[in-house]
Amino acid sequence: MRIFVALLSGIFLTALSSECLRTLQSASYRPQRGYFKLYLSPYFLALVFVQTAAVLSDVFLPYGAYVNAGLYFAAALAFCLIRRKTPLKLTKRMGRLLFVQTIVLCALCVFVNSAYWAWLLPAITLVCWAVCLPTECAVNAYYTSKARRKLSAAHVTVIAVTGSYGKTTVKDMLCALLENSVSPQGSCNTPLGIAAYVNRTDFVGVKYVVLEFGARKRGDIAKLCKLYSPFCGIVTGVCAQHLSTFKSLQNVIATKRELTENLPKEGFCVLNDSDGVAADFTRSGVCAKLLSHAGIEIRTVATDFDGTTLSVSAQGEENVVRLPQISDYVGDALAMCLQTATALGQSLRVTLQRAVNVSQTPHRLQPMKGDGFWILDDSYNGSIAGVKAACATLSRFQCAKVVITQGIVECGKLRREMNTECGEVLGRACDVAVVLGKNAKYLAEGILSTDCRMLVARSLNEAVSLAAPFARGGILLFQNDLPDSVAL
Repeated sequence: MRIFVALLSGIFLTALSSECLRTLQSASYRPQRGYFKLYLSPYFLALVFVQTAAVLSDVFLPYGAYVNAGLYFAAALAFCLIRRKTPLKLTKRMGRLLFVQTIVLCALCVFVNSAYWAWLLPAITLVCWAVCLPTECAVNAYYTSKARRKLSAAHVTVIAVTGSYGKTTVKDMLCALLENSVSPQGSCNTPLGIAAYVNRTDFVGVKYVVLEFGARKRGDIAKLCKLYSPFCGIVTGVCAQHLSTFKSLQNVIATKRELTENLPKEGFCVLNDSDGVAADFTRSGVCAKLLSHAGIEIRTVATDFDGTTLSVSAQGEENVVRLPQISDYVGDALAMCLQTATALGQSLRVTLQRAVNVSQTPHRLQPMKGDGFWILDDSYNGSIAGVKAACATLSRFQCAKVVITQGIVECGKLRREMNTECGEVLGRACDVAVVLGKNAKYLAEGILSTDCRMLVARSLNEAVSLAAPFARGGILLFQNDLPDSVAL
């Protein structure tokens, strides 16, 4: 009976470690990307409380092992019932990690004592991750190698899109404009994410595969180029982003430049010449470089909540195009796509005719009808360039403008500087700003230098309640991916 109770305790402790597993998964199974913040979270304080109660139960109660099993079950149930914006996903990799975690915790509870392991769950999860790592590396190598061989056998042309902002919008737009093309949905931009897409996709009748290349550190884009061999590419723009892993803007620039450096001599790269850094890549690599607006003039005719009307002048002709995006960036995105399609041999007439296939990419300044106001969902906007583009779009509308923001995350040492600038940019564009999260005090520095009214919230629900009355008849902008609750 003692062994049975110990095994139950091990299983319940595994369930209690779900927050450790979720955090590790959210960090892409790379602990250095924020996993250790668990030790500063309310979750770890709860583990310490459970640990203390378990030790006291084991020392002072005659049936302490039974009490502890019930304690672990109750604590695990409580944490599993908490709704998370990014919940734990039961993937095959997570299944393997859960199996190892369960074996380890059951063994510890059987051979040592179930009362002493709760507060060590974050460390135990890391040990289990390390045990699984060789297997995961082998599995990853198998799937990426399989995807590489499949792309090669399909004889398709791979087009890579990278940049600090606008990648998914440009990728989706280009796929819609190019005949016989496919692309993965959403922000599928990692080696394994792309491999999963390629391995499950039928490329019969497909001529072009448009892929998004993401990066967190130097060498990431070069690695993706070696794996999936793009013939041509697009650099959408470069700015300070993900500085917690890149460490500096210079590293961001060098990483995005890796695309031009790894494209073949017979290929080409389209550079967004509205972005000075991207336009400067003309001197890197051996492929041809094409500036996005060379020979193309795009002018915004009108913008409303249903989309943007653009005038396109190219090849001696002027055409009017209607696109569902309302972002101020849509003209640049269209120019890059037109330049790419033309360089691949598709006529401008066919490309513009296919504009009816373009759809709004979710969460990229996506307009939605709210309760008495319009919502602009810009929750995937995590760069200062994106914030400025959103504010330029807001300036086209004459109505009340309210923003809910947590600022820009992953800023590294530039956290204060970037969020102060973010607050100032949003403050100049909006009438009311509701701030939340750890960047609130830095956002306030920028907002308070403007005429914008500022409110502070401790949760997303509270932020919406505060913002909604001011947004009546106007616009409520959700800037960046907002947490359910925050510690201010």
